Amino acid sequence: MADNDEELDDMSMEELNALEEAIIQRDDDRRSATHTIPELMVQKGLSPAQAKVLRRDYRICVVIQAPSSDWVAPLARACRRMGEWRYIHSVNEAPRRTISQDTITDQLTTYLSDGHRILAISHNLDYLPTSIVASADIVLKLGPPDDHIVREAIKAATRRTPRDMPDGIAQGLNYGEICGAIRTGSSAKRCVERLVAARNAVSKPASGLSDVPALENLHGYGKAMDWAQALITDLDAWRAGKLDFSAIERTVVLASEPGLGKTTFARSLAKSAGVPFFPTSVSQWFSNSPGYLDSIIKQIDELFATAAAVAPACIFLDEIESLPSRSSNDRHSSWWTPVVGHMLLKLDSAASGVSSKLIIIGATNHPEKLDAALVRPGRLSKIIRIETPDAKALAGIVRQHLGPDLPNADLTMLAKMAVGASGADVHDWVKAARRVARQAHRPIALADVMDQVLPPESRPPEFVRRVAVHEAGHAVVSHILKPGSVNAIHTVGRNASEGGRTSTSWDAGGLWLRAEIENAATVFLAGRCSEQVLLGSASGGSGGGVYSDLARASHMLAMVHGSLGLGEDLLHRATSETIGAVLSLDVRLAKAVEADLQRLNKKAMGIVQDSFVMINAVADALVEHRHLTGEQFAAICDQVRGRATKKLMGGNHG
Repeated sequence: MADNDEELDDMSMEELNALEEAIIQRDDDRRSATHTIPELMVQKGLSPAQAKVLRRDYRICVVIQAPSSDWVAPLARACRRMGEWRYIHSVNEAPRRTISQDTITDQLTTYLSDGHRILAISHNLDYLPTSIVASADIVLKLGPPDDHIVREAIKAATRRTPRDMPDGIAQGLNYGEICGAIRTGSSAKRCVERLVAARNAVSKPASGLSDVPALENLHGYGKAMDWAQALITDLDAWRAGKLDFSAIERTVVLASEPGLGKTTFARSLAKSAGVPFFPTSVSQWFSNSPGYLDSIIKQIDELFATAAAVAPACIFLDEIESLPSRSSNDRHSSWWTPVVGHMLLKLDSAASGVSSKLIIIGATNHPEKLDAALVRPGRLSKIIRIETPDAKALAGIVRQHLGPDLPNADLTMLAKMAVGASGADVHDWVKAARRVARQAHRPIALADVMDQVLPPESRPPEFVRRVAVHEAGHAVVSHILKPGSVNAIHTVGRNASEGGRTSTSWDAGGLWLRAEIENAATVFLAGRCSEQVLLGSASGGSGGGVYSDLARASHMLAMVHGSLGLGEDLLHRATSETIGAVLSLDVRLAKAVEADLQRLNKKAMGIVQDSFVMINAVADALVEHRHLTGEQFAAICDQVRGRATKKLMGGNHG
């Protein structure tokens, strides 16, 4: 909505102006906060030199950027009271391109050219005519009212200076909340009490988030937690008036395997930040649509508009990879280009717009499918990968889900046995353990949870043996190439076709040498080789999904040749997130990766053949115990080596 002095056909505006005039003219010398606060904000924003120009020069153009949309009209009225203006143009929402808008722009330009004094004000300078902003003599960027302004407003309304007023009393409050608390004729003490109550009300955790833990109670989020804690710190600084919101790094994409708690993390962040939470699934935009592009665009607009209306707020875009990538070879991708383009424009405005106060978090299980333009600086900015939690983090996650139950239980061994599991797994385990205890009419016991971590074996013995051989191959080859690198191994399957897992300390995010990358790829190939050597054939368990052994080894080697500059070519073709798509299209890159896979498979095969006895011993232990800690695994390896050494020494003496 635009408010212009030349167009006073809006009755609500006329009535509001008349009411203000009546307030000014009354005999009582107390003044309403609706007057004093906007006026003091303008006065504080003016430098001495600007104030001098404003007093003497009647042929100037002034542009004011308000702290937010709710301050636009009050500041416009304050400026009208404080001086003479030929024209005041105020805008508190994005203008649509119409004939009337063109007329306003032309009228402003005419007045300015004729030497008149004009004022343009908005919370977003992009909403104002570019010609006016470019030619402004004075540009004021006003922040929200600070403690001094609030104190003066209370004094003006009550004729008393408030005592014991908390610092930052108006932080996070909008125009209506501040002025509604400072009432003419009230006492200074009551004004302060109302402001404190208003601040406490808006600082409450966002509704619908009572069931999630605070951010500081989460475990296993690594770099994502570092980013979130920095965001919370910056939000506190912004609320204290010490930091501009535009300086806050507030956009990110969280990437992980399924079940690692991306949604929980986003909800906890919103709760700790004290901001409304707006979750959505990008895939549902398409499934809920009748198939027309405008219906999807409308859903996008409604989401961002709703969140912006109560900003600061957090938008959570789950399954963001469902937004079609324009670089894909999908023959339908061009059809969705307008949707992708519209989304990018929304992100431009929301993520880097000077007036935007939105936190935007994307989530994906497939970062390689994202349109590169989504994650460029100024939009979603970066991708942070959430890794599978280690034993320490798992102990914290188990404790979090147990709540007040089993307060003195030592969760160390349980957590070690759970290495390789996700936060979602832990949630299901504790829920199932509680159900078992409830049905038995007794409190939950640690054994109930342990039974969920290691459920009774129901798979055929030959399947279990193959899983044990496969995981033993991974572990032994990892241990030989990098001693001490194995954290845990298990063969636990929670369904008829699920295999096991070997957790190692190979750091996929490190700045590796090519030899280190090839060693890690060799470890991924070793499980398949172990099946071939010990069982005579390989199963398909090494392939399939994007997190399979073959997929990870292929990804690592594709990075060598297409991203890290460690192959024959120095050309950077893709990032870690997009190299998979490049690999599927680039025949030359695929041949280079396949050659490396074949070479490293021979290397893995050789190590497995030389380590037959050790792998077999580890596999036997896994069949019997189903889970080995890193220490237990290393002890088996040492025992096998000791027997081999003893045999060798005995042979020498024989």
